[in-house]
Amino acid sequence: MKATAIFTFLLVIASLSTSCKKKTKDPDNDGTSYASMEVYKENAMGVIYNQATNSVAYNKPDVNGIYKIYISNFDGTGEVQLTWSGWAADRQQWAEEWDPTGQFLICYVEKTAYVTESDHTRTPEDAIPGYGAYTDVWIIKRDGSQAWQMTNYANDYDKGVIHGAISADGTMFAWTERIQAPVFADLNLAAGAYVFKVADVSWGSTPVFSNIRTYQPNNEPAGGEVDAVSPDKTNILIYSTFESHNLVATPIYRIDLASGNTTKLTTESFSQAPTYSPNGERIVYMTGAYCDIFPGQLQGADWWVMNADGSNKRRLTYMNMKDHPQSVNSYRLAGTVSFVNDSTFIGGVMTQSLGLVGYSALVKF
Repeated sequence: MKATAIFTFLLVIASLSTSCKKKTKDPDNDGTSYASMEVYKENAMGVIYNQATNSVAYNKPDVNGIYKIYISNFDGTGEVQLTWSGWAADRQQWAEEWDPTGQFLICYVEKTAYVTESDHTRTPEDAIPGYGAYTDVWIIKRDGSQAWQMTNYANDYDKGVIHGAISADGTMFAWTERIQAPVFADLNLAAGAYVFKVADVSWGSTPVFSNIRTYQPNNEPAGGEVDAVSPDKTNILIYSTFESHNLVATPIYRIDLASGNTTKLTTESFSQAPTYSPNGERIVYMTGAYCDIFPGQLQGADWWVMNADGSNKRRLTYMNMKDHPQSVNSYRLAGTVSFVNDSTFIGGVMTQSLGLVGYSALVKF
């Protein structure tokens, strides 16, 4: 999730979420009306759909746990690995967003050089997508013939990139920049501190990021991610700990790009991965609200939908409701999504509380 996830914060939150107060009944959603859900791709994470080419990009680990980028037709045929000759084969690579034409892919790539640091010894796991240390934003052509490095952060444990989002017309890209490494004893910064970057994008012979803006609610260090750019490009959707200071209580916010003002859209449990439907009328997101916790396991999360103003919240899936037809009575964590149309999306489902282990689901509502 999208890159998700890109699921680093989700995993951290899941590992802590048994401390959340769980309500035993959802008064507005009894599970009798729900979205349809089926497995779309096994062992594929961060699936992103492109309408112009009716194709998808996604990510799978190799035998050494190093993520690589793949593309295929929407029906699963024609799968090929996408990489560039200038990238080291033993470094993490992750598909993040298509440009609207489907001819360019924004991706995240781990830095090649290992450097000595006094306070940290780098491992391949540091740059797992969603953890994002030692990672830069790149753009690669669909045929792998050219690639361009769009950021060049310091090669240290405090720096990196996680989840991002592109505007519908491809002229704006937002991403989450790491500015401080995780502080594991601090629930606010257990996954690190981040700011939100927004750039204008031009797609000439060489792609260019310009007019880069930085958003940091309350100007304080906090965990969070940016997950969507509004269709009209006036705002972005994020989740953040800047008010709660707690990774197990992450509200979703809308940031107005002109003023920087934030509007809180959720209050229940932890909520993340907010994504606008293509028409901009609704937002799909994940939350642990009303999720059953299965014996000996951690709290999971399901997908919900709300109006763009935060009203009319409705649960879509019931993976974490005991004995529900969509449940296997075991931990499931809904993640980031990519819309196919206004009522269909592809989303990641984590089946284990640690590591990017799971599948991608096709959800219709």
